Amino acid sequence: MRGYIARLLLRQGHNVSPVCNGREARSHLVPGAFEILLTQDRMAQVDGPELARRAGAAVPGLRTLFLQGFSVLPLKEGARPVLDEEVLEAPFHLNRLAIEIDNLLAA
Repeated sequence: MRGYIARLLLRQGHNVSPVCNGREARSHLVPGAFEILLTQDRMAQVDGPELARRAGAAVPGLRTLFLQGFSVLPLKEGARPVLDEEVLEAPFHLNRLAIEIDNLLAA
């Protein structure tokens, strides 16, 4: 899935750095490098919620889109799930994910 999402976002002109795990992702968390972090809840070494918390602390203003088993939850300050936000249930079309990313960037 990571490859499909990366190709879609690259075609849309986004800067993308797909990584295999949370530990590798942490090395990319520098201010100004990205506007959105896409992560999952279960990952090796550093799980998604921990990565999102660290990302929010390391890169102020970074938006996080949390991909979880059967839903996609946008996270707000401190990268804590906000359940009253829009939720995309899996399976979702990659174009729908692209729309959600565009909405986050426009917010």
